[in-house]
Amino acid sequence: MTRFLHIVGRTSSLVLILVLLFSCGAPRHLSRESLVDAVWTFSQSHPKGFTLDVRTMTEPTEGISVAYWATQDSHGRQALDAVVSHATTHDGFVGGWLDPSDSLYYFDSVRLFPEDSLEAAVNFGKANLQKAIYKLSTGEEIILKEDVSSSR
Repeated sequence: MTRFLHIVGRTSSLVLILVLLFSCGAPRHLSRESLVDAVWTFSQSHPKGFTLDVRTMTEPTEGISVAYWATQDSHGRQALDAVVSHATTHDGFVGGWLDPSDSLYYFDSVRLFPEDSLEAAVNFGKANLQKAIYKLSTGEEIILKEDVSSSR
């Protein structure tokens, strides 16, 4: 019973945050701290990963998600503050993903490219030292072939 109440409590908290976000208008009216809390709560219900438009708190269904180098290696709640800050001053997207090699959940400020702009997305990914980029509509991870460790 206690576990059931805990799950209901977490679900209720997520629903409450989303209701508050959408009833107050666009999330850009939220304080930075409230926005970070909302993204953190969203990530807790998406353990395998997500891409989120922090301006509207919606998940885009297509595009190629490519992380910025500036927010690379950001994991945990404290790192999310800098990621959301970067996202709100750049393209407005945050990505989260679980790395099975170290069991850490990473956050990135990401840029979303149209799916017919693969070459531009790959070039941006390489310039930002990314190992892979992600096509949202198909769930395909696209591995970048160049050795990114020697690029910078």
